[in-house]
Amino acid sequence: MRLFLAAAVPLVLAGCEKPFEPPLAAPLIRAADPATAVLMPFGPTVVHTSRPITAPEDWRRLNDAQAPGSAS
Repeated sequence: MRLFLAAAVPLVLAGCEKPFEPPLAAPLIRAADPATAVLMPFGPTVVHTSRPITAPEDWRRLNDAQAPGSAS
């Protein structure tokens, strides 16, 4: 019974409270104006490098080539 009262009292008190009204979104009204729209700059140019399909190579040589301080 105590558990029921502990859960019911906050619910009853919350039911008597005035409903929450969010503030008006006045700052967002201007964002909808098409006169304020700015074109976004174009993104980076993407260059496609075609690479042929080859057989798997020795992974140690590939790791050494990608390691920091490698010659390639």
